Amino acid sequence: MTIEYDNFVDAKGLQCPQPLLLASQAIKKMLPSSVLLLEATDPHTDLDLQVWCERFGHQIVHTEEKDDLFRFWIQKGV
Repeated sequence: MTIEYDNFVDAKGLQCPQPLLLASQAIKKMLPSSVLLLEATDPHTDLDLQVWCERFGHQIVHTEEKDDLFRFWIQKGV
């Protein structure tokens, strides 16, 4: 499945809270409704992103997990 995205963050090998911090920094520079692709290997990233998105009005539009790689497509809130 191919999902378009506007920005990419590579957080592979980083532990919590680093993936979330990188995603937060990247999404602040993006336009509303743009999509950020975050790749991470820390399994706790999923829960962190869910709470963060709910708090700041963003939406996880798709996730994939394969061989300890987690991919999250996050749409910036308006």
